Amino acid sequence: MMNRVEIMDRVRSIIIENLEIQVIEPLDESQRLYDDLNIDSIMVLQLIVYIEEAFDVALPEEDMDPSVFSTVGALVSFIQQLQTMKV
Repeated sequence: MMNRVEIMDRVRSIIIENLEIQVIEPLDESQRLYDDLNIDSIMVLQLIVYIEEAFDVALPEEDMDPSVFSTVGALVSFIQQLQTMKV
């Protein structure tokens, strides 16, 4: 299982490569996806698909809380949670 730093690095790569957004180095856990990184709701849907592929997890739509996508740290915590549920 990946640690927080590894997950942050992977999320950063996904955002830069797949969403084509320039991210300041390093990605900070307090950065807000919508306000600081300028990710919109359509990009969040794309991000979900990329996260599922990259981390081999399934994001359950019915349990999806919008706060998961509030900050980078919240997203990383959610990915960690999904990974532990999978094991």
